[in-house]
Amino acid sequence: MTGSGKYWLCGRAASVFAATALGLSLLCSATGCEAVFGQAEGSSDNPKDISTESGDPQLADDQLSANDDVTDDATPEDVEAVVRSPDELMEVIRESLAETRNRKRPKGRIIRETWQAAQEQFIAVGVLACAELVEHKEASDEQLREAWKSKAVLLYRAAEHGWPEFDDRLSRTVDQLKQTSFIEEAEYADGLLLVHRCFERKMPVHEVVEKLTEHAHEFPGGDTCAKLFVAYAKKLEDRGLEGNARLCCQAALWTLHDHPEIGSIRHQLSVFDAKENITRNWAVASASVQLQPDDDIQRELEQQVAQVRGMLPIRVDSATTLTEISAGSHSIDYHYVVTISAQQMDLQKDSIRQKVTELARSVGATRLVLAKGVSLNYSYHDPNGNQLLYFSVRN
Repeated sequence: MTGSGKYWLCGRAASVFAATALGLSLLCSATGCEAVFGQAEGSSDNPKDISTESGDPQLADDQLSANDDVTDDATPEDVEAVVRSPDELMEVIRESLAETRNRKRPKGRIIRETWQAAQEQFIAVGVLACAELVEHKEASDEQLREAWKSKAVLLYRAAEHGWPEFDDRLSRTVDQLKQTSFIEEAEYADGLLLVHRCFERKMPVHEVVEKLTEHAHEFPGGDTCAKLFVAYAKKLEDRGLEGNARLCCQAALWTLHDHPEIGSIRHQLSVFDAKENITRNWAVASASVQLQPDDDIQRELEQQVAQVRGMLPIRVDSATTLTEISAGSHSIDYHYVVTISAQQMDLQKDSIRQKVTELARSVGATRLVLAKGVSLNYSYHDPNGNQLLYFSVRN
């Protein structure tokens, strides 16, 4: 981007960026959620990847509103009335895209405020250059495509930052694109709008799936349809909603039954199935370790514990009550509730441990159990459930 007076808007952006170049390269980490479809550069070299980024909802829009009014198509009234060439405009747009990729604000109030101002300026300059390029009589079709796509990306990034009005401006740009012959760019921009409005706001799942279905019907065979379904299913899984994630994929199979990328939906379902099988098999294996069907000792423990459990609670003394008993893997766990304070327990815990250990090793029934390799675990709790003492007795 040149800093000459000939391109005053670009110069303003460059000057703001120069003030923060030292800190931003280290303090602003690259990319974030910009991974739903790949990297959204707005470039015609990779027109089919859609990206997501999460932003900061506290940034201002004053400078942007001044430079890009509600029509989104105004060209700057340059003080020198110089019309920039398509190549010059593309250079401005690409720099704006490059400088607004970072989503994390740096630490430190002064650095953060400077970074915010630079981000606002770069987006304002980039959107303005896009609007100028789409009206340029000498622009090629490829340049027009890139300008429309870049404008959608920049507006999406501003909307993700939470800047006022950019949600609506992105929506208007999508509507404008749908009136052009650039179908792939319109699909791309519509996907960005859908991601912004649905994926991060935890809308009801059926509503998001309905909007994904509408997108697929509006752009049949498009490159983003299957990717959006898969991306949303993964988000549901990350939120612990595995059942809803599977339903999302199943809805996609029904909606995209003849789509060229239907294989990606089937693959995602197979991944969910594999994870479910691993979880199920692990649970079965864990249970078999805890209780082997042919383990006579373990089976005997289960029977004895079941008999005692039917008599609970058992009052041991004026301060102690046995409230729960359970059989672990070659172990018996005793759960007591005591009415003494934690301080009293601290004073008596050594005595309790010694007395219970001697008793367990002297009583015939428990001595026999210990001889078979079973451990006896004792835990004492206050009435609120806080553990005051725990120890084990082994042979």
